[in-house]
Amino acid sequence: MKRALLIISMSAFLIGCQSDQKTMVETDIYNADSDIIGKATVSEEPEGVKVKVALEGLEPGFHGIHVHEFPKCEGPNFESAGNHWTIDESKHGLMHPEGPHIGDMPNIEVGGDGTIADYEFVLSEATLKDGKGSVFSDEGKALIIHSGQDDGVSQPSGDSGERVACAVIKKDSELQEGTNPGEQVEQKEEEES
Repeated sequence: MKRALLIISMSAFLIGCQSDQKTMVETDIYNADSDIIGKATVSEEPEGVKVKVALEGLEPGFHGIHVHEFPKCEGPNFESAGNHWTIDESKHGLMHPEGPHIGDMPNIEVGGDGTIADYEFVLSEATLKDGKGSVFSDEGKALIIHSGQDDGVSQPSGDSGERVACAVIKKDSELQEGTNPGEQVEQKEEEES
């Protein structure tokens, strides 16, 4: 009887631990003026982390898109997001012989009307679970979209131009609906004063 209770207790504990793991996060994408221009969704899939993007208001053409190391989107240049996310000594670029970074992705193509509705890519070395390659390590990451096309080999960022859009990817986002990351930083500074 004690053994049966122990097994039931351990099973309940393990199920409870698994339910703490997020399998999907949706976040707003902001432009340099702090306007919401779209949504990004990251989800745990058997083959890695799927990134889905739908947005409007960008210049038509190809744009570099990468996961960056810090979950910060302070405009107007989003430099607060840091460098491309990497977990080893790899070089930037999907076409670089010593690459890619874990956060490197193919360019997005924005249509003539300034929208993209169906961009999807799987980061095969990433996970939403704890451990190496976790998108949620170090409090999260940022998704950055650049003004130009990533050439796939130039260091450190594919010669893809300025950072024009940003989304914070966090497990336990403190952002409230309609609150942009820049406003959140200002609110925290006011609270600390």
